[in-house]
Amino acid sequence: MKAPVEFWFDFVSPYAYIAAQSIEQLAARHGREVSWKPMLLGAVFKVTGSSPLTMRPPVMADYFKHDFLRSARYAGVPFVLPEPFPIATQNTARVCLWLQDIAPQRTGEFVRQVTRAYFSGPAALNDTDWLAAQISAIGLDGAAAAAACEDPHYKQALKAQCEQAIEKGIFGAPWIIVDGESFWGNDRLPQVEQWLKQGGF
Repeated sequence: MKAPVEFWFDFVSPYAYIAAQSIEQLAARHGREVSWKPMLLGAVFKVTGSSPLTMRPPVMADYFKHDFLRSARYAGVPFVLPEPFPIATQNTARVCLWLQDIAPQRTGEFVRQVTRAYFSGPAALNDTDWLAAQISAIGLDGAAAAAACEDPHYKQALKAQCEQAIEKGIFGAPWIIVDGESFWGNDRLPQVEQWLKQGGF
């Protein structure tokens, strides 16, 4: 069986949001599944010394804000830059890890649903009540999802996943790994597809 495509992401990343809308279809075209890997860019940035794209010097921040909109239009997905932005997403990531334990086949659906809600806003992305409602909306136990936000098991699982991301040399999102080959950014999806198609280039 072919290895899954690893999709490392933070729910607050605009580029990860855009890529998440199509990564499962892309992988499926080549007989692959997606392994969803939620992480926290804040933890990564502490190691790399980097910062959120909108908090960089004005000339860079303005470009990225423009590019978020352009990239979303190109991909055919709605986009409104949330306010405030960025925000912490640890609760959302913990719910995602919980979901992977109880209904892993629903993970992609959840990721697409909550990121689309956040980036077409307004949506309280990291709020436990809002997350519980999102889980209930797909027919699962919202109360259990909310409880996962404070569960030491999922706190530790997220911490371990962030540490693994750092060990892998991940410094941004989305970060896509295909058979050991890393690709950073939504704009690398054509390269990801070509790599899956021909096994490297």
